[in-house]
Amino acid sequence: MKSKKEKLSPQAERTKQHIKEAFVELINEKGFSHVSVTDIVQKAQYNRATFYLYYSDKPHLAEELRGEMFEQIKRTSTERYEPGADILTNAMDADSFELVSFVYDNRAFFNLYLLEDTIPGLNGELARAIFEMLEERFRLTAIGDHDINSTSFKLYMAHGTAGLLLDWAKTGYEKSPIEITGTLIAIFRSFASGFRVN
Repeated sequence: MKSKKEKLSPQAERTKQHIKEAFVELINEKGFSHVSVTDIVQKAQYNRATFYLYYSDKPHLAEELRGEMFEQIKRTSTERYEPGADILTNAMDADSFELVSFVYDNRAFFNLYLLEDTIPGLNGELARAIFEMLEERFRLTAIGDHDINSTSFKLYMAHGTAGLLLDWAKTGYEKSPIEITGTLIAIFRSFASGFRVN
């Protein structure tokens, strides 16, 4: 198994990505508990030796996938903003919630949140990632005299945003990413005039 600090070759990264994509597809098809390493390597068109080069077992693969997606959710929500930037909510546009496009582009993974037999510990991860991002990176400016930077309010925001995104997934992503972004911006503008990126 490769050390986390060791940089993998582009080919190795592609191989791991193919394994993860096959894993996600199989969980959506038959549930986490019914997916075997054999299923994964057959779907990804590799052999077991290749799988064990990178992962000790199925839970190891699941944990790496969970961790990577958790960090990508946080990063996608903040990477377009420079630290120290002050953003007005009335200047936000269709590109302002990149998390929406990320969810749409990774629908197969986000559909796992809707399954009963899914990756252990996955439920609640979306809201937790959004909450950590809000706590670590954003200082909100309230409309009126309200404390919208409290932990309680940011938890409320995180769970509300996650709920809206997962409801979107439940409808089969019926609305476009632009429509969902517009809804989120309208909600955000109802209580915040802007925010600073830490």
